Amino acid sequence: MDGTTPNTTAHSRAMPFWEDVLADMEATAEDYEQSGWDVVQLHPGDVTPRWTEDHDEFGLDVLVPNDEFDAVSDLLDSGVEFDAFEAFRATGDSLVFVVVVMEDHDTETAVCYPTYYDVRGAEQMLQDAMNAGVMYSFIRTLTEDRVRFTHDDPAVFQPPEPEQEAETDDSATDADE
Repeated sequence: MDGTTPNTTAHSRAMPFWEDVLADMEATAEDYEQSGWDVVQLHPGDVTPRWTEDHDEFGLDVLVPNDEFDAVSDLLDSGVEFDAFEAFRATGDSLVFVVVVMEDHDTETAVCYPTYYDVRGAEQMLQDAMNAGVMYSFIRTLTEDRVRFTHDDPAVFQPPEPEQEAETDDSATDADE
């Protein structure tokens, strides 16, 4: 990439929206907590769309601090199994923002994290997800420790259709499951 491609500039273009996205995540986490759920919130340093030429690995690569990664890893080690997810989507500056909530209904445990990607730089990732009928999030650290979350409805990660986008402003959030 040459520094002007969408994926390279997505991080800086996401910043004007980031505080609102984090506030949405925190409000969502609070709703779960008020319903009695245990919630872990993740605060990514960067989010990058990823895909491979052989189309066997694709999704959003979510870089988180070690302590937050350890909290997720500890949940998985203790037997938490995420059986569902919620996704809340918004758009702005050719970016798609998605607050994801991974849910384990048996233990009433959730992991919330915000993501984003540039629509113009993620076509292959999005196409691979739709072809496979699944989307992935890779929660990882700088040392490349990682956990993969599976989302069985890749459509909620797709950018809204132009007519959907025209119906909402850039700060609106669509709830999808």
